[in-house]
Amino acid sequence: MVDSVQGLAIESWTLYPFGILLIAARILSRRILLGSFKKLQIDDWIMLFVAVTFTGVMVSVNQVSHNLSNYLQPGVAETFTPEEHDNAIFGSKFVMILEEFMLANTWLCKACLLILYHQMTLGLKQNKLVKIVGGYCIFGYVLVQILYLGVWCRPIQQYWQVPVDNSQCASYYHHLITSAVFNITSDLLMIYIPLPILIKARLPTKRKIILCGVFSLGILVILSAILNRYYNFTEPYGSLVYLNWYVGEAATSVFVANVPHLWPLLSRIFALGAFNSLRRTTGNSSGNGGGSSGKGFYGRGSSTHRSNRPRPYDQHGYIRSESEERIANRGAGTGTWPLSESKTEAAIEMGPLDNKGTAYLATAAGGENGLSNAEKEEQVGIVKTVQIRQYSNEV
Repeated sequence: MVDSVQGLAIESWTLYPFGILLIAARILSRRILLGSFKKLQIDDWIMLFVAVTFTGVMVSVNQVSHNLSNYLQPGVAETFTPEEHDNAIFGSKFVMILEEFMLANTWLCKACLLILYHQMTLGLKQNKLVKIVGGYCIFGYVLVQILYLGVWCRPIQQYWQVPVDNSQCASYYHHLITSAVFNITSDLLMIYIPLPILIKARLPTKRKIILCGVFSLGILVILSAILNRYYNFTEPYGSLVYLNWYVGEAATSVFVANVPHLWPLLSRIFALGAFNSLRRTTGNSSGNGGGSSGKGFYGRGSSTHRSNRPRPYDQHGYIRSESEERIANRGAGTGTWPLSESKTEAAIEMGPLDNKGTAYLATAAGGENGLSNAEKEEQVGIVKTVQIRQYSNEV
C-alpha cells in the first residue's frame, strides 16, 4: 500500500508540471499571436480555469490515496479505530470532490477543442456537426451531474458515510458507467470532425500528416478513459490503480487540448516560420501585368511594407493561428487576384480590401496559353485552395 501511495504521488506530481507548463505555453503562444493578453479568446480563459481543475484532480487523488474511502469490503469499517474512521470519511469526501474536478477538467477540455473546431469549420457543412456535438456534450455533462448528485446516491451524505447503506455511494458504478458513455462517445464524435477535412484537404502530404497526427491525439484520451473505467471495475477493494488512470486521463486531456495552439510559440523560439507558409511561383496575373515573388502568407519576404503588428481578428472576433487555419478548400468562395507592383506586400498577399476592411486571399487557377483565369477555371474546372483572412477596421 505504501508503495502504491508513493508511486501515485510520483506519477501525479511529475505529470502536473508538464500540464501546467503546456497551459502556460499555450497562453504565451496566444499572446504572441494576438499581441496582448487582453485579447485572449474565450477558449483561452476556459483553459486558465482548467489549470484550477487539473490542480484539483492532482490534490484530490493524493488525498484519497492517503486517507482511503468508504469503498471497503463488508465488515471492515466496523473494525476501524476512531482515527481510521475519521480518515475514511475525509477520504470519501475527497473521492466526491475528485469526481467533480475530473468531470470539469474533462468537459472543459472538450469545450476548448470544440471552439477550435468551430473556427476551423466556419462556412463548411462540418460546422453543423460541431454544434451538434457541442450540444451533445452539454446535455451529457448536465445529465451526468444530475444523476451523480441527485439520483445514484440518496441522500447525498451517503457519499461520505462510513460504512454506507447503499453500495452505489461507495462504488460509484452507475455514475462511472454513465459518465464513461458520454465521455467516450463525445470524444469519438470530436475525432470525426477534423480528420475527414484534413484527409480531403489540398495540403502538402507532410503538413497533412502532421495535422492528422495532432488531431488524432484524442485517441489517447479515449484509451485513458477506457482503462480508467476498466481498472475501476476490475480491481479489488483497496486498490489504488484506478487513481493512476484518473491522473493519466486528466493529464492527457490537458495535453491534447493545448498542443494545437503551440505553433506561434515554437515558431518564435526555433525560428520555424509560418506553419501554413506556401510558395507561389513568379508570374503575371491577367489584366494587371504585375508580378509577385514567392513568399509565405505572413511576409517571409523582404518587402519594406511588411507590418509587424499582430494579426487582427476575423469577422467572428477570433484570431486564427497557423495551426488553426481553415484547411479545407471550400466555404469561402473564390476570386481573382489582381497583382500590381504598386501594391504593398499585404495587399499582394491578401488581395484588395473591400469597403468593410475584408481582405480575400485566393489562389485561383492561373492563365495558360492565353486563357484568362475565368476561362481556364471553366475549361479545366480546377480551383485551388482558397484562404481567407478577415481584417477589422481597427488595424
